[in-house]
Amino acid sequence: MKRLLTLGGSLVFITALWAQAGYFYPNSGPMNAAIPTPEQFLGYPIGSYHTRYDRIVAYFETLARLSDKAQLEVLGNTYENRPLIALIVTSAANQSRLEEIRQRHLQRNTATAYDDEPIVIQIAANVHGNEASGGESALLTAYYLLANESEQVKNWLDNMVILIVPVQNPDGRDRFNTWVNMHKGTPPVADPFDREHTEAWPGGRMNHYWFDPNRDWFLLVHPETQALARFVHKWRPYVLVDHHEMGTNSTFYFDPGKPSSDNPLIPDRLYKSVYPKFSKYFEQAMNKLGSLYFTREVFDKLYPGYGSSYINFYGGAGFLFEQASSRGQVQETPTGQITFAFAIRNQFHAALATLQAAYSERKELLEMRREFFRVSREQAIKSPIKGYVFGQASDPTRTNAFVNLCLQHEIEVYELASNFSAGGYQFEKGSAYFVPTDQPNYVMVRSLFEKSIPYADSLFYDASAWSMIHAFNLPYAEIKSNFTKGEKVVAPKVANPPPVEKAPYGYVIRWTDYNAAQAVYRLLEGGAVVQAAFRPFSFNINGKNENFGYGTIFIPVQQQKITSDSLYQLLKKVQLQAKIVIYSLATGRSIEGIDLGSNYMRALRKPEALLVVGQGVSAYEAGEVWHLLDQRIGMPIAKVDVSNLSRVNLNRYNTIIMVNGTYTTIEKAVVERLKAWVQNGGTLIAQKSAAEWAIKNELTKEKLLPSDTTKRDKPLRYDYDNAVYIEGAKSIGGVILEMDLDITHPLGFGFQSRKVSVFRNGTTFFKPSENPYNTVGQYTASPLIGGYLSDQNLKKVQKSAAILASSEAAGRVILFADNPNFRGIWYGTNRLFFNALIFGNHINTPTVISQE
Repeated sequence: MKRLLTLGGSLVFITALWAQAGYFYPNSGPMNAAIPTPEQFLGYPIGSYHTRYDRIVAYFETLARLSDKAQLEVLGNTYENRPLIALIVTSAANQSRLEEIRQRHLQRNTATAYDDEPIVIQIAANVHGNEASGGESALLTAYYLLANESEQVKNWLDNMVILIVPVQNPDGRDRFNTWVNMHKGTPPVADPFDREHTEAWPGGRMNHYWFDPNRDWFLLVHPETQALARFVHKWRPYVLVDHHEMGTNSTFYFDPGKPSSDNPLIPDRLYKSVYPKFSKYFEQAMNKLGSLYFTREVFDKLYPGYGSSYINFYGGAGFLFEQASSRGQVQETPTGQITFAFAIRNQFHAALATLQAAYSERKELLEMRREFFRVSREQAIKSPIKGYVFGQASDPTRTNAFVNLCLQHEIEVYELASNFSAGGYQFEKGSAYFVPTDQPNYVMVRSLFEKSIPYADSLFYDASAWSMIHAFNLPYAEIKSNFTKGEKVVAPKVANPPPVEKAPYGYVIRWTDYNAAQAVYRLLEGGAVVQAAFRPFSFNINGKNENFGYGTIFIPVQQQKITSDSLYQLLKKVQLQAKIVIYSLATGRSIEGIDLGSNYMRALRKPEALLVVGQGVSAYEAGEVWHLLDQRIGMPIAKVDVSNLSRVNLNRYNTIIMVNGTYTTIEKAVVERLKAWVQNGGTLIAQKSAAEWAIKNELTKEKLLPSDTTKRDKPLRYDYDNAVYIEGAKSIGGVILEMDLDITHPLGFGFQSRKVSVFRNGTTFFKPSENPYNTVGQYTASPLIGGYLSDQNLKKVQKSAAILASSEAAGRVILFADNPNFRGIWYGTNRLFFNALIFGNHINTPTVISQE
């Protein structure tokens, strides 16, 4: 940075530095002047601005260049191409043999070898972009560790390798930084309603596609979390702390969390010994500052997908820090003003307390990890389940995606040695796989496959079920006897279909493969005429009878707008992108079922879709649609703000998508335009509360289930303090339910079984349609697969409609009670959404003929 030229200016600057040191790290001892403070590098005091991410990266690069105690590692890149970085801090002597330390560290999971080697600690922050104090505190932590020459810090660096990930969500952070810095007042404005403190939709919390990255550690949908998980598995830290922020009117939280929501799969030494011991150090740090704090409330350790819980499933100790947020420079609270600098200071001292706790409790951490792997091995041996077989030959894309998720979690996966039958399924070698339970990461295996876990509470911070095998809706079977496995899968699986051959008559694609939707869109975009079969058929291809089900895609060679050579080149390109099998045909005459010139072959139109976004709309669910179409279909979608609907020419779109949200701001004139658009041939896809809005505004004749109107002899009376439990239990935080799906309906095309697992985290309940053909999906009589559902909600959901599709004049309205695209991981129900998008305009409600 440039030095200030005037003496007065220099004195002011030096005074500011002294003030910063006195506020953030008083009594720190001698500091190495060769290491620039964050203030010297940035040109402003920490806490006076929100630091741009590129400046954080530049500062960490400078530290790595100037200090022999630090090295910088780039872990990956975000969607917006920002580097995701980590600073590795330890003594110079340790840096010179860092890889040797890492390898030895990984070998002491179950043995006492190398107990004298440094332990690994990770400090991570800012996974939510608008929780910025953690990112700023990481600047102070890195500086403090590299510049401080005290005996305490020397001991830390001699005995620990400290991994600092300053920002886990760079895209979200910069979105938030831009907002608060552009609205920052001088002097600062503390009024909570000032624009600085009230971000515009969707806000900076989320990543580029508006997902919550702190739910993605288990799902690993996004490149940022994938890179962070690789780094965690590379180092397997004993301790991982995750710095967050919470509501402005709160204080400071540190673990232990709510006792009733500890994950029962984790050996309880973590909860009963490690957390209590570490909390004493956090307590002392906050007491010394005079900061208010709380523990053992609200936050749980159940879900494996939090940054502060993921390491628990691998023998580590994950800790959560939650700091009341200033959401800008300064903001009023009922107990006074909270400043950005104050929030940063609490986070910084919590990080230092973590390092002191890890240093002092080293023996406890070593024993905790060994006990974790010993207990999990004992559980695996005792378990009646010896492993899981899964896979679906008709959908290699979905099967491979699940295999690759397992591999990212470092779970051992094996090929089948031969074809195998179990649980009513036929599993084929080459398209099905085996995951044994007797493996080091047994706890994560259980988390991926088990329907539910035992719980002692009816209140959940997030979902209460997260079985990934059900999210993928893959056929699977529990193996309870010895099983001969094939070769170990060592690399991500990618489909490698045989090259498509040029056909004289036409080409067919099975709709059962997940990537068929991508192929169809790319073909339509390329100018091809594409048809879909609304009845099954069979052909003899190369001497083998091949059966093609509902939704099979047919691309004729003739009656195209492009030449046969151009069509063939387009198909080759699409196959290379989508990795699907494309069959070539020399005739249109089937050996069974419809012929290819049948009236049951319907020409498809290219979707031209509008997604309603903006204030009141769930950014999460809107982002899930955007991500799905962007990343898995390659289809652009217009994201139109709800406030602009009155200005949009709706006729340029054939599909409008409305996700969960509050749509009360839509004017009556716009509602009437939407009705007219549907009746003139448009397809409206609405889910959850958007579906309720569509019903209430009479865009469809379908009905909601009535609210409970039970009359009681006398009013109910409960203790006030129990309200949080009684009312909280009525919500549906996230459960897995079983739905019966009509697989002959266009919305059910491509499904191989009528029984489909769906994720529910809302309270939208549909009545089954009066038209017997419109209830496409219906919850079964015993729908609960996993998670907590109150008796009242269970009764409401039983046999209620999950999916409704009805014709409205020339158009149609498709209603989902649930979100088929939940968090980008519900591959099993994404197909429902694909079907609505691709086949929606062909849904025509059959006329029911009265026989009275």
